[in-house]
Amino acid sequence: MFPKRSCAVRLLGGFLVEVDGFPVPAQAWRYRRGADLVKLLALAPGHKLHREQVMDALWPGLARDSAAANLRKAIHYARKGVGEQQAVAAQGEMVALWPSAELSVDAGRFEAAAADALATGRGIEAAARMFTGELLPEDRYAEWSEPHRARIRDRHLELLRRAQRWDEILELDRSDEEAHRAVMRSYLAANNRQAAIRQFQRLREVLRVDLGVGPDVESVALFEKAIALKGPQPSDPSERAQALIARALMHWSQRELEEAERKAEEVRTLALAHQMGRELGEASALLGLVAWARGTWPERFRQEFAEALLLGPGQAPFVLDSHLCLAEASLGAADSDSIAALARELLPLAEKAGSLPGEALMSLLIGESELFSGRLDEAREWLSRAGELYAEIGGVSGRALALVRLAEAATARGHHPEARALLTTAYRLSEQSELVAHLLVRVFAADLEASRTRARQLKVLEDAERTLRPNEMCGPCSIGFRVAATIACARSGELARSRRCLTDAERLAGMWQGGPWQAAVWEARASVRRAEGDSKQAAALLREAAELFGESGRPLDRARCESAMLLQID
Repeated sequence: MFPKRSCAVRLLGGFLVEVDGFPVPAQAWRYRRGADLVKLLALAPGHKLHREQVMDALWPGLARDSAAANLRKAIHYARKGVGEQQAVAAQGEMVALWPSAELSVDAGRFEAAAADALATGRGIEAAARMFTGELLPEDRYAEWSEPHRARIRDRHLELLRRAQRWDEILELDRSDEEAHRAVMRSYLAANNRQAAIRQFQRLREVLRVDLGVGPDVESVALFEKAIALKGPQPSDPSERAQALIARALMHWSQRELEEAERKAEEVRTLALAHQMGRELGEASALLGLVAWARGTWPERFRQEFAEALLLGPGQAPFVLDSHLCLAEASLGAADSDSIAALARELLPLAEKAGSLPGEALMSLLIGESELFSGRLDEAREWLSRAGELYAEIGGVSGRALALVRLAEAATARGHHPEARALLTTAYRLSEQSELVAHLLVRVFAADLEASRTRARQLKVLEDAERTLRPNEMCGPCSIGFRVAATIACARSGELARSRRCLTDAERLAGMWQGGPWQAAVWEARASVRRAEGDSKQAAALLREAAELFGESGRPLDRARCESAMLLQID
């Protein structure tokens, strides 16, 4: 009697199939349909699904006849890949993964062990060790894989939490506030106040960048306990400022604007008195956010700009950089002309005061406005000036942004090699910047626009996925990247990936009513409809995008959409 065949499927950390102990070579899966079917069945309860379930999961947008044809091909390629006719059984309406073999799936074994460990409280560590990596990282953008990936990830995090492996949790989710607090408590128990303070500062920065919020009351209380270990009141002005900033951010998160503003003003006074640049910049950033929430940011910026002109080089750049993101957000909104007018108003003040940081920022804003208005020669002149000024004062963040905008201008002229060279430098500078979460994603967005071939665009997307972690980049700053990624994926036929990028872009663009970002989302929607074969709807969406770009003062974008619209109509 022949021994029963065995098949082991690895899904955690990557896809691999072993038959009777021998791995199936990667080239056996060159036809993706077969691999997808094996993965889907391996994740299914009992490793079998109804035909309709398979078709709905793998080809949700296809007509039934086309999906059925795809399923027949997938079964053929799966059997061919494994090298065994019985590897996929299609009996009646059910499709099963090798029912006659001893089948083992690592993801299933992990989930079973995790469920038992969490229910009984035994074997927590052993179950956690069975998690060997993200579920099917190569299929991160496949819609059918996402529910399974999220479920397994949550089980893994729950195991780590029960095992109190806080550092590992933070590697997976750096914004997990409970894990940060646990690490802080361990430092405090060891009487290491400085480490506890550094952990809190890391938490505060992560929450600010990733979520736009501040730490909660319990985290702030732990921080205050850490600085109080030095005495009843922290004697170091920097620590006093940090404590006030923590409280201010907490109030900001709770939308208690008056209290957040009052604390930020205290920090500002303290920072000015003790010549603290970084703390002054943090206070200015928070005051800017409060003003933004009230609709009075331009007035606040005008006031802070005038006061920054009187500060020394150790403080002025921190104040001006703290408003950079809000200035960019204003330029991305429907009132970009008013920001350009404000910049032209303030530039002479900076020149008269001899403030190079002030001149650099105003030149940057004017250059961006010229770029958006389609005046490429003027844009290049102003942006080049801004870049040179930032280089002179060592302003890494501002120079990186100026180079990104210069690359966008070069792309608009069709000078793609020049754009790529500028972006190479911008990438290096962005990595050195404290605003890396805001800048790096802009570099990738501009690189997508500068890439002339689909192959090159997909390479940029792969590089971005390796470099950017979704919870480590500024949401508003990532809109351009998500729009460009939607269009690139749609053109390459990767519809599931394109739709996911579009969903993210729509969510973020919803922060503004009207304006160029809404227009960009219309254009991105059109690319998806075009890839789905609906040229009529694509043309209608492009018409909406063109009109909104025109209303927002973006003639180059409007012309691009109008040209694409005519192609759809023809």
